[in-house]
Amino acid sequence: MGRRSLHSPEQLRQLILTASRNIIETQGLTGLSAREIARVIGYSPGTLYNIFENLDDVLLTLQVKLLTGLVEAMEATPANADPQQRIDTLAQTYLRFALQNKQLWNLLLAHYPAEGVAMPPALHDRVNEIVAIFVDGLHPLVAERGQKEIDLAARALLGGVHGLTSIAITAKGPMISATNAELYVRTLTSTFVRGLARS
Repeated sequence: MGRRSLHSPEQLRQLILTASRNIIETQGLTGLSAREIARVIGYSPGTLYNIFENLDDVLLTLQVKLLTGLVEAMEATPANADPQQRIDTLAQTYLRFALQNKQLWNLLLAHYPAEGVAMPPALHDRVNEIVAIFVDGLHPLVAERGQKEIDLAARALLGGVHGLTSIAITAKGPMISATNAELYVRTLTSTFVRGLARS
């Protein structure tokens, strides 16, 4: 049932996002609806639309927050004197973060905004920040290459790490699982870096 707002718009925004995250983590994406969010926070469904444009807006905001957390986790990894090990550490951090946030990561994989809904610039910004972290990691290994080539290599590496992570999260691969995905990611990074150094 709706009630008079006891919270500021920013407080309501945080209540909605926290409730949405909790619903997704406990019930999955299929359990999320404006009515369920409203029930959890004790407001009418209309309150949600006073703060967010629609449910897509809520879900895209959660995805930006998720990727912000990933960027922070990757940036917090200690620097390593061995560039090969640094790349592996970054890739393993990516994988572990996704596995620790499995339901929200599934949101990243499964949510398709309604037609005409633009991706928020912040979502693209976070992806570019992740690419930049991989660029910084690869740079000592291939410093003689041009920036464009290093950027392309970083995006290719990110694509491989993301693909392995997605298979591990969704359990859709017959051989890759959450329990052995680190081995596959390590094999990917070591093979990728060796190949990049030789080419």
